[in-house]
Amino acid sequence: MRKKEVASVTLMVWMLAVSNLMAILYGSDIKYFIAVTLVGFFIIVYIIHPVFSKPRYIRNIYRMRIVCAALFSLIIFLRILELNKYLS
Repeated sequence: MRKKEVASVTLMVWMLAVSNLMAILYGSDIKYFIAVTLVGFFIIVYIIHPVFSKPRYIRNIYRMRIVCAALFSLIIFLRILELNKYLS
């Protein structure tokens, strides 16, 4: 199997593991699931990134990484607003 196929299978296994762990711990907040899944995505992208060559799928991964970083920062920003409202 190629790296990108292994990466997609690994991301699927990571997402299933996170969802099962959240179900066991009764944590049903979608923001936590998305945040932890995005952390797994960033780790997988870092691992599969080639050093000496630039395959075509890397450009799409760069775009996806930018979108995921924006989503992750939005989740963190909303969490900070929730904490600020709670502390006030």
